[in-house]
Amino acid sequence: MVALGLIVVAVLIIVLSGSSPSAGYDVSYPQCSDSYPSNPVFGVVGVNGGRSNTANACLSGELGWARGAPGQKLPAQPPLSLYINTGNPGAHHLPDWPSGGKAPVYGACNGLLTNACSYIYGEQRSAYSYHLVAALDRVSAKTAPWWLDVELTASWAGTYELNVAALQGFIAGLHNAGATGPIGIYSTSAQWKDISGLTGQTTATALKGQFPDWLASTDTTVTQARHDCAAGGFTGVAPTLVQYRLGGFDADLRCPDTR
Repeated sequence: MVALGLIVVAVLIIVLSGSSPSAGYDVSYPQCSDSYPSNPVFGVVGVNGGRSNTANACLSGELGWARGAPGQKLPAQPPLSLYINTGNPGAHHLPDWPSGGKAPVYGACNGLLTNACSYIYGEQRSAYSYHLVAALDRVSAKTAPWWLDVELTASWAGTYELNVAALQGFIAGLHNAGATGPIGIYSTSAQWKDISGLTGQTTATALKGQFPDWLASTDTTVTQARHDCAAGGFTGVAPTLVQYRLGGFDADLRCPDTR
């Protein structure tokens, strides 16, 4: 009876805590005033404060929270991954919109909303985000997986070409700053196409490589998330992560490897 009682208590603690020891979670600035999910298998930490030129005020604490996770062995998922906000707002009197420089393929930036300036904007913003992490944890900044948050809630330019140029810049900026871990895309099929015009058949060509995808939350159960893992990804490869809701948090399922 004592052993059974202990098991019941343990189950109640897990249920009441709103988190599961078998789940990964993502956190960012909205969780600054709340407690973080307990017992994460892995964590994905948002670097920015909602826009690519802002910082998550709780970045240090959230990095420590994720580093304390064990990670997942099969399929492999490290304890800590990172994500950054993206966008292409154009030269709307932004102090950080580039006024010069030269972008690969696109040429010189003249300070206007061009492919060249869009590329440089993305390059500079992702380098800024990389250095936010590197100032706190140089090793994680260099080796952890990075995700680009691509959503319609951000400001985007009026053409696919401009937005693709910006995304190319975001990818290049992480690489140039020192990131050696994989880089992927967080979005949905509909948002990805609305912003970039790209599909699973065209993403690799436009971005010059294969990029894993993390499917943004459309699910309310882990069963639905498992179904989405098997349904195929918006970048042309099988999803790596699928987000779903669990106990008031954004949980993340690591999909089975299909390679």
